[in-house]
Amino acid sequence: MSDSPPPAVNPLPPAVIVLFLAVVLCEAYIAGAEAQLWGQFDARIGLIRQFAFLPEGFERALSAGIWQPELFWRMLTYPFVHAAVMQSILASVLILALGKFVGEILGNTAVFAIFGISSVFAALGYAQFTSSTYPLFGGYPPAYGLIGGFSFVLFSRAQGLLSHQLRAFRLLGLLMAINISLSLFSSEPPIWVAELCAAVAGFISAALIQPGGLASLVAKFRRQ
Repeated sequence: MSDSPPPAVNPLPPAVIVLFLAVVLCEAYIAGAEAQLWGQFDARIGLIRQFAFLPEGFERALSAGIWQPELFWRMLTYPFVHAAVMQSILASVLILALGKFVGEILGNTAVFAIFGISSVFAALGYAQFTSSTYPLFGGYPPAYGLIGGFSFVLFSRAQGLLSHQLRAFRLLGLLMAINISLSLFSSEPPIWVAELCAAVAGFISAALIQPGGLASLVAKFRRQ
């Protein structure tokens, strides 16, 4: 009996498929609403209002001692709502590519954990370190969390000189440099702060999730 040929494309981890479908279903609902098949024509604006993270409202609520579940729930719902179709496509590509890598190395649970933890810390960092009142939404912050996880895997595997090990952060450094540069020359909200917080959270989360990851990380720094 001959062995079956390997698939042309390696299957995606289930966790990545779930996250991708969540973005697709949201865009499909918006497309149907704009085609007047269901809902309201301004469904995208409505979903942003309903699910985006509102930093100003969050800070005011905490200052007043108001702990509404919605304030924290929005930290997990904002990644699935986007300002435009192209933004959702680019975010989905990052989630698919980086989630596949992280899922194959660290497992499905790690993908969900890194995505969720980085989403929360991105929102907290955005509210704490900026004065922006612009709502936070879109899949870029948790995608950067997956980049952080990706960077940890590469860093933990790198050997030799520190300069060789730091190559693990080339993708993250390049993207952050582009985002910060664009922010300096435009009036766009400082979303890069949320993305940077997410990347750090993703890196640390991956180190905690991988067995012996944190100890390996500490040992690497001690050797330098």
